[in-house]
Amino acid sequence: MSNPSEFYLPPTLPYPVKIASIDAQPGDSVQRGARLLSYSFIYVSAASETQPETRFGTWDCTVEGTLASWSVRVGDVISSERARQRVIVTIDEPCKHDIQVGGMCAVCGKDMTDHDYTGFSNASRASIQMTHSAFGPTVSLEEAQRIERETAEHLLKSRKLSLIVDLDQTIVHATVDPTVGEWINEGKQWEQKHIQKQKARDERKDGSDSDGTASSDEDDCNPNWDALKDVKSFRLGPESFVMPQSQKRGKQKLIENDGCLYYVKPRPGWKEFFQELSKKYEMHVYTMGTRAYAEEVCAAIDPDSKIFGGRILSRDESGSLTQKSLQRLFPCDTSMVVIIDDRADVWEWSPNLIKVIPYDFFVGIGDINSAFLPKVEPLAAAAPAPTKKPPTPSQPQPERPPSAEEEERSEATSDAILTQNSIDLKTQVEERPLAKKQEELQGSSTPHPNGEKPDSGNETPHAAQEQVDSSTTESASPEKTSRKALLKNDDTELKRVGGLLEDIHARFFSLYDSRSTDVSSKKRRHGSKSSKSHDVTHIIPEIRAKVFDGVHILFSSVIPLDTPPETTEIWKVAHMFGAKCYTELSSSITHVVAARLGTVKVDAARRRGGIKVVWVAWFTDSVALWRRMDESHYYLEEPAAAHASPNLDPNQISSDPEPDADDWDEEPGADGSRSLQLDAIDWNDINDEVEAAMNESDDSSDDDDDDDMSDRGSVKSAASELGVSPSPRSKRKRLRSLTPSEAGLNGSADTELRSPLSKRKKLAADRSGLSRLKEAISADELPEKQDRSSRAATPSRLSVADVDEDDGSSEVTEDDFLARELGDWDEELG
Repeated sequence: MSNPSEFYLPPTLPYPVKIASIDAQPGDSVQRGARLLSYSFIYVSAASETQPETRFGTWDCTVEGTLASWSVRVGDVISSERARQRVIVTIDEPCKHDIQVGGMCAVCGKDMTDHDYTGFSNASRASIQMTHSAFGPTVSLEEAQRIERETAEHLLKSRKLSLIVDLDQTIVHATVDPTVGEWINEGKQWEQKHIQKQKARDERKDGSDSDGTASSDEDDCNPNWDALKDVKSFRLGPESFVMPQSQKRGKQKLIENDGCLYYVKPRPGWKEFFQELSKKYEMHVYTMGTRAYAEEVCAAIDPDSKIFGGRILSRDESGSLTQKSLQRLFPCDTSMVVIIDDRADVWEWSPNLIKVIPYDFFVGIGDINSAFLPKVEPLAAAAPAPTKKPPTPSQPQPERPPSAEEEERSEATSDAILTQNSIDLKTQVEERPLAKKQEELQGSSTPHPNGEKPDSGNETPHAAQEQVDSSTTESASPEKTSRKALLKNDDTELKRVGGLLEDIHARFFSLYDSRSTDVSSKKRRHGSKSSKSHDVTHIIPEIRAKVFDGVHILFSSVIPLDTPPETTEIWKVAHMFGAKCYTELSSSITHVVAARLGTVKVDAARRRGGIKVVWVAWFTDSVALWRRMDESHYYLEEPAAAHASPNLDPNQISSDPEPDADDWDEEPGADGSRSLQLDAIDWNDINDEVEAAMNESDDSSDDDDDDDMSDRGSVKSAASELGVSPSPRSKRKRLRSLTPSEAGLNGSADTELRSPLSKRKKLAADRSGLSRLKEAISADELPEKQDRSSRAATPSRLSVADVDEDDGSSEVTEDDFLARELGDWDEELG
């Protein structure tokens, strides 16, 4: 059986080249190294000034078979760009070596490791690993595509998708801290003792102990025992660790000789999670742990191999210690693959990923197999480089063997990483972080020497009664204190993730079923296959984008000033979850996500109104849960505090106050709290002090603007000395400048009426009760040659004779004094 293979010119030729001769004809049997064609090219020496010369070269066959056809003729000129796209020759091979095992072809048994002067290795023709074993067969791209088509057909018939499952902090949490073993032994001993006591009491039927005393119901069991009952344990041999010679002394020999004892806690709900989802997904394990570790964990959570069925990929086979690649298991088609992992960065935020909230049962331990992984950076960190794409179908190119220096450098880096991971495990065994945290928790809960409890302020009546009851017991045995549980068994993340996986499965097959009904009609109508609609890489992003649908975000104190916002992780994640991000405040903004109070953006957003100003935790929690959280729990301040600011024009985003806005215009609060304080104040006394302060300011001021600021400061100062705010609008209203229509004057006078001087003139005239601006006058009554300054000063030039007899003499004298002073100012300005 022949297998036609298409071949391209290698990229190492001195392009452009011209076909000089065809040296093998269709039907000829060719061997490896046989000449296929000759070519010519123009050679130009860069070291000399000689004229360009024509040189010749040959292209030899790299495989064995029968030449089927040529796609070029003598005289054709081929450039480097054309060489990558144009098939040169087709050869029928007896075996294409698509499947190889251990350096040999799995079909014909030929050695694939031979190298010759052509630089081509048959091993490169089947370089794709599709199995979960590091020593499994490798296949060619063509064979990988065929295998994935068959796998997809099998899954579709079974109504299943593929699910890649991470282990550490996704499904389980592991530690090597010996404290866990001690707590487990303590719990088992207490349980056994409790059973024996219960049997003894049942036999006596009187509820008394063997010594005749009444039985006690006190519970002295380790408080962490209930959460530790389903913890699994196993030991990995010393071959799993790489310890430097400097670390192999003293206590380190325990790990070197006996290995390390692991304790693994399955995530709550794991049995139901696997039981339900195994009906809809074919599951694969992909972990950064060793092969031995992964097999032990899977044996603990899947002892019958019904869930994973041996489909385990560890760091020993993945090909990388720092990244995970979806193409490692699915090199061609990922449309039916879903990933769950607590780390999104190692997958470079793949569209197939559902990020899981990390499971941190053993407090403070973290992921024991991630010491060599990049540290978990905040969302504002720079985004990783794009994922590498699988190679396109073409002739396999000669492999460039790594140099000796590169191999040594890679091996040294790998050894350093694995050594550091082993050192971290050793540190955990020695330092016992869980025991230290338990001591800290117990120390914080120890009763105060005088009997007071630090958190007694918010106790309920029931809790208070329990405290009274416990105080009686403590008085009888003061040395006994209750222990608190460090480990909690209240995680519910798998339930949320299971719901998402159910939704994705339902959407996928709904699209698949709807497409299957009319796919034949579409092919007839369009003449070609339409785009694939049932694709996980489309479904998951659509679900994710609904989280922040319609949300327009402005970040404040979240992204560093010297970093382009578009390159940060938090900006990219926001877009992935459906939000639109901006760098400046505008009418489109719906949310300001801030890391601290008092920023310019936060203050401007509050003045604008209608914008939700929330802590950055609102964003991270929503991303973690794939659900838009209620903003009311994340406001930077209580909503009532935000409403205390004045309601400004929504188009005004400046931090400057409104024109003519000051404390005189503030109304009492809606709750009436302010009016309760003001009712008992004699405002006549305050007004006298204010007027006196204004008179003093007029005597000493040399500038109108300074006078105005001094007046306002005096008002506020006088009021503050009494411990109150300025008078409310109902008892004293600040007088505003009149418009030309209100004053009955021309435009020139309007400017002066708006100046601080004209305001003070009008205020003095209003006090006298004889302001002529309140009287209707016509243009004929005005002197023909009256200038602008005299018209502006007329309302203030009052004599004692013009004052009503009912006015007090002290007020007339004061107003007359102010009128004269202001008149002098007016003449100087005129």
